[in-house]
Amino acid sequence: MSTTPVGLLQALREPATRAVSRLIPGDVIWYVDTADPVFALTFDDGPGLASTPALLEVLAKHRAKATFFLVGERVEKHPHLVTEIIAAGHEIANHLMRDERSALIPDAQFRRDLARTTDLLTPHGPVRWFRPGSGVFTPRMLRSAAEQNLQAVLGTLVAGNRGLPSDERIARSLLPHLRPGSILVLHEGTAKRQGVVQTTDELLSALTDLTAVTVSDLVSRSKPGWRTP
Repeated sequence: MSTTPVGLLQALREPATRAVSRLIPGDVIWYVDTADPVFALTFDDGPGLASTPALLEVLAKHRAKATFFLVGERVEKHPHLVTEIIAAGHEIANHLMRDERSALIPDAQFRRDLARTTDLLTPHGPVRWFRPGSGVFTPRMLRSAAEQNLQAVLGTLVAGNRGLPSDERIARSLLPHLRPGSILVLHEGTAKRQGVVQTTDELLSALTDLTAVTVSDLVSRSKPGWRTP
């Protein structure tokens, strides 16, 4: 077990999140109960020129798949990056229009932003999932999403590159705590976060018994009786 503060936090977060999620209705996916040696690799806040193309190269190098939770206003700026994500066999999902706390958005605006982002993404591929900004949700957000045929996906492990020396420890802190069915949340989309490329490469290089897949693939591998959409 890592003895760094980040490592200790991750060590507590993974089992604690799984335990707490069992008390929450099935319209939020935190992890998947599976016997297969796979986990879902997800990236929030893209697409971005400083990170997305390099991430796609790293994923191809390791033959890994991921789900990209994309921000609508960045999709409008870089639609070609969404095309590249899909062409590489990855999955796209809804992360609303702006990189902000979704729980603070008025309900009417939340519904508009959710729908607008889906409209921007749908020409590129199917959209099944959404993730609220900052990972905080309310019952009304879940109801609004369900009305738009979207299900919330959060995660059991979360990390964010900030362009600081501590970024070099992120992969090492995550590795001991990934397990079958985990959903890992990383962040990209800005120049400050371009270190996520190295983090992802280090993580995938070190994994010997787990494979990174999309959220949809992970859900399809759930054990019988597991909560599914």
